[in-house]
Amino acid sequence: MAAGSSTFTWGPNLTLASERSPFESPLPSTHSGFKEDVQPVSWKRYNIGGILLTVYGLEELPSQKDNVTCLWLLHGRGDTQDSMSFIAAAMIRAWDKKKQEGDKSLICVSFDQRNHGSRMIDNRANESWNGGNPTHGPDMYTLFTGTAQDVSQLISHLPAYLQFRPIDHICGGVSLGAHATWHCVLHDPRISAGIIVIGCCDYTRLMTDRAIRGKLASCISTDPPGRDFLGSKDFPPSLLETIRQRDPAGLLLGELDDASNHAREPSDGEKARLRPILKEKLAGKKLLVLSGGRDRLVPYEQSVPFLAWLKRALDKSGGWFSDCGTELVDILDPEARHEFSALMRDETENWLCDVMAGKQNDRKRRNSKI
Repeated sequence: MAAGSSTFTWGPNLTLASERSPFESPLPSTHSGFKEDVQPVSWKRYNIGGILLTVYGLEELPSQKDNVTCLWLLHGRGDTQDSMSFIAAAMIRAWDKKKQEGDKSLICVSFDQRNHGSRMIDNRANESWNGGNPTHGPDMYTLFTGTAQDVSQLISHLPAYLQFRPIDHICGGVSLGAHATWHCVLHDPRISAGIIVIGCCDYTRLMTDRAIRGKLASCISTDPPGRDFLGSKDFPPSLLETIRQRDPAGLLLGELDDASNHAREPSDGEKARLRPILKEKLAGKKLLVLSGGRDRLVPYEQSVPFLAWLKRALDKSGGWFSDCGTELVDILDPEARHEFSALMRDETENWLCDVMAGKQNDRKRRNSKI
């Protein structure tokens, strides 16, 4: 089963001419932290390059629109752009309560990920292996990496429709949208920050674990299970090559001489190769990573090796990449399942307001597993 289901319950309402409010859309089970306390904000539909998108918060902007940040919100698997409506409203309301005169204003934008909502072609491609989709491995990767490319395309062309140009872009996503957010942050220099909610930075590790737990034939036929999974028909060599070029762990850990031993300090030669890549992809950027301790669909432990490696590199007390202004806040809600929990919402609102105000995050308090 896909993580969400609003593509079918709400997808027919996603047309440019529809007047149904996105706030009537069903709230996904993954958005447990967003209930009736969220007050809607203004919204408007646009067609940009054949992609239907929704912009939130335009009517709340001041008359002078030369100091606006845009938060791109990417939905989860099986959901639609309108499933992000209450998150958009919550973030705008949270910032509007705290911002001071002269501070930046905030708008949010959502659109349907590829093969979802108004862009649906074949729902089987959104299913897992256990849901009857034999090409789940490449299907999910192509969905969210394609969506990341869409974000870059839309950033370029949105100003022509809004009649003003946002001065900054932040990307945030839930589940499938969080996988895409990692790619947005890494590969578009115009995106200065990312909010990753129940997503994973290591696609190979995540999908190997999912295949083993799902007892996929290519995994259970070997001892240990999954030994020959990578490069099999379920996870073909061409997919592995693309992952090595663009996925966070594939791109960075794959540069290590011994990628299986990433817990060690990189050698001087490895650092010399990695520093230019890290500087190009992450210098000056801020990341908030939120995970559920009881999440079985995207287990936190599959992200831990990469996150631990990156945090060591960024450590202010001696990390080898601590001088380029990159900030990483990694928070684990121990009781949360595969959901954007109330604790995660609080942390996101606080973090976003700090970013909008230009404040440095209190890493001692918030860069820890709660």
